[in-house]
Amino acid sequence: MPRKPRHCPPGQVVHVCNRAVHRSQMFFHEFDYREVIKVLAEALQKYPVDLFAYCLMPNHWHLLLRARKPFAISKMLHWFSTKQSVRWRKMTQTTGAGAVYQNRFRSHLVIGGNAFLAVARYIERNPVSANLSSSPLHWKWSSASPENQIPIDSWPFPKPKAWAKFLEQQVDEETLRQIRISKRSCEPFGEGECKGSDPGSDPTPVPSSGSLVGDRRA
Repeated sequence: MPRKPRHCPPGQVVHVCNRAVHRSQMFFHEFDYREVIKVLAEALQKYPVDLFAYCLMPNHWHLLLRARKPFAISKMLHWFSTKQSVRWRKMTQTTGAGAVYQNRFRSHLVIGGNAFLAVARYIERNPVSANLSSSPLHWKWSSASPENQIPIDSWPFPKPKAWAKFLEQQVDEETLRQIRISKRSCEPFGEGECKGSDPGSDPTPVPSSGSLVGDRRA
């Protein structure tokens, strides 16, 4: 039976993630993270895909992407996962030992500005949620880090000027639940789909539009 294609249409924001087989740890040392960042940066140069947020975790990763051409995300992730898997097997001297990732990537559409901010925040707060860091800004291997080495494209929705401060606040449980449902089901998260998607429902709401700017690099 043919595999169901991932729904990553051009012009739409997509949250994608993947995890190591058996949930085993892939990245142990700073060198490991730096190597996968190099491969990801190379993949983004090869394919017409915008990157808005990312986070590398010890046994999985999250990306917030938008394709500029049809099938660009699937092609980019296939190239990235294959290249990174081959390099990882060589570094760990386990070439021929089987798959590195548990499956193809999971993906779901992110619809609307509030949903975009909620998912970007969810991604960049992953190390804090996993008790790996006291602050998203202290985790080197994400777009939240001041040491980030991967170019981040301008966001399609205004970015709060106080984004760093906003990241320090926990995501409310209903929003977390809805994002996790979308991750598992590959169904859209956002306007008209998930009731808990509005970051304004969080105890610490997104700043008003009067305090927003549009460039992710700001």
